[in-house]
Amino acid sequence: MAENQAKSTYRRARVRKAGGPRSHLHALGELVDHSFPDPTRLFDHGLALMVQELGVDHAVMSRLTDLGWEAFWWATAPGIEADLAVHEPTHSFCPHVLEHPDRTLMIRDAATSPTWKDHRAVQIQGIKAYLGAGLYQSGRIIGVLSVTSQKPKAFSRAEVAMVKALANLFGKTLEVEQLKHELRMTRDALDLTTAVVEDSALEAPASRLPNLHYLNIWLKANLFLARRRGEAIALVQWSMPLNQKSQRNLREVFEALRGEDLLVDMGREAFLLLLPRTTQEGAQILLERIQKKLGPVPMGATLWNPLHRTDRDDLTLKASLKRADLALQRSREIRTKRELPLVWDLLIMNPEDQADITKSW
Repeated sequence: MAENQAKSTYRRARVRKAGGPRSHLHALGELVDHSFPDPTRLFDHGLALMVQELGVDHAVMSRLTDLGWEAFWWATAPGIEADLAVHEPTHSFCPHVLEHPDRTLMIRDAATSPTWKDHRAVQIQGIKAYLGAGLYQSGRIIGVLSVTSQKPKAFSRAEVAMVKALANLFGKTLEVEQLKHELRMTRDALDLTTAVVEDSALEAPASRLPNLHYLNIWLKANLFLARRRGEAIALVQWSMPLNQKSQRNLREVFEALRGEDLLVDMGREAFLLLLPRTTQEGAQILLERIQKKLGPVPMGATLWNPLHRTDRDDLTLKASLKRADLALQRSREIRTKRELPLVWDLLIMNPEDQADITKSW
């Protein structure tokens, strides 16, 4: 949304300066932030309370995202590690809770139950006792609050009520956090749009494309959301001399991009293309068309991957830009008259490189 607003503003004539609503929106944001504090303490204490009072091994908040199931907050009993019962909600009983959102799933001893004894949660994760309730956000189930134990356990009516009550409380808290996030995004979008309207210095004079100053504003409005959602961004660099034909081609490429994409004039005839929510395969198809439009232009590309420790906290794209630049250098080295290589430099994801995505606020 922010990107579409910004790009459409770029394509329109300058409009009158935005007035008072901007300051009121920022004041409202500050009021909401102060009224609803950081939820981390609530989750930490609430989950630890369940582990202690119910005498279980784990208490876990899991949710279903576009990338599949993920455990994003948990607590464990003293001396017990966060094992597969925490980190693999796909193989646990959580999907069954999602299939029957109106019911709380209670299993006293899965190992002796004809229904559950062959389930992966029993065979792989060693779970015997399970109690799970739906996490709701804006009336829609988004995940599960569950407790598990490797020993059989008969949950009392009070314990079931406790889990359901905390699931409701946690769901409301997640809803407030989503509303806070949307308010922040609205403020960022307004800042971005207002900056474009008010400041002609955000446009490179030679190419009439967004410049580095604009890129910095765009990153503030987009990387936080991409990191929260675990969505990669494809980055592509190239350089080319600016003349009347190349300027026209660059503008045609810019106009053909999706609203959320961004083509930046980095200065000194260097250009950067950012493609949010785009995989290597998806970018490859688009870049082949762009190369045909621009002519014999070597390109270097990479992915900013918020699931990798190297990139997750790099909200200036410093490491990603370095990888794209190295790929561009290799592209120039192997360039031939018949071939215009697009070279990728991607991070290798080893188990130890997995970023901590449990505290996504």
